[in-house]
Amino acid sequence: MTVHVSIDRELCIGSGNCVYLSNGAIELDAYNVAEVRDTSEATVVQLQMAQRSCPTAAITIHESKLVTD
Repeated sequence: MTVHVSIDRELCIGSGNCVYLSNGAIELDAYNVAEVRDTSEATVVQLQMAQRSCPTAAITIHESKLVTD
């Protein structure tokens, strides 16, 4: 399964909940706005918890299954 995380930086208020829950996948930049970093160490569950914790619903997760023939 491939997971893609995106953040609407205009919605982000920098609460930081996602940073603590995403195992390094999301960090706050110099302006205290969340940005996606390396998602390879985070589990899908951690990313989903980060998404649900966002007070402005700025985080979107897209999951896709790889199809092999």
